[in-house]
This record gives sequence, C-alpha cells and structure tokens, in this order.
Amino acid sequence: MLANWRVAGLVFFGGAIGSMLRHVVHDWVASFYAYPTSEIISLGFINLLGSYFLGLVIRHPLFQSEYRQGFFGTGLAGGFTTMSAITIFIVAEDLTSDIAVMLFGAVIAFAAGWHQGRRAAKKKAAK
Repeated sequence: MLANWRVAGLVFFGGAIGSMLRHVVHDWVASFYAYPTSEIISLGFINLLGSYFLGLVIRHPLFQSEYRQGFFGTGLAGGFTTMSAITIFIVAEDLTSDIAVMLFGAVIAFAAGWHQGRRAAKKKAAK
C-alpha cells in the first residue's frame, strides 16, 4: 500500500510540472498569435510533443520502473497534454478538421516515441 502512495505522490508532482509547462508553452505561443489561432497552434504543439514523450516513456529502458512511469508517463505527460481542451474547440469553434489532423498527428508522434524507446530497449538488451 505504501508503494502505491509513493507512486500517487509522483503522479501528483509530475502532473503539476506538466500542467505548469503546458501553461508556459500556451502563453508563449499566445504572445505570437491571436485567438483562436494561438489555441490551435499551442494545443497541436503540446499534444504532439506530449504524445511523442509518452510513447518514449512507455518503451525506453530508462523509464521502466513503476515510479518513473508514474512520474513521467501518467504525471508529466498526462499533465502536459490537454486532450480535454480539444473538445471545447470542436464545439465552440467548429474546428473539426483541424482537430482531426491534430489527433492523427498525436498518434503518429506517439508511435515515433514508442519506436525510439523500443530501439533503445533493444540496444540495452544487446549489451
């Protein structure tokens, strides 16, 4: 039971850091573009980067402990990505095609990160 509380604490802190990073990236993008363009660009960048990172965390040998998976995967990547915000723009701004492209890109980015992590795992196993 104690280990689960430790993992939960790591998820909490990872999520806090991921959410803060998402806010910083969003504000940075908003300084260059007006609404709603700033929202689409920041959401796209955040979700592509976060999806890639999550794919990497799932497969890379460096992240295979329960604690690292909790902090970096569930916490940091989960707090950084913002898939729930996408639904707001689908309804409010009728950006269905833009969102579809973003989601497709996020799946591709996840696969790229997963593949890179798998290659790192194979290299480690070969040693």
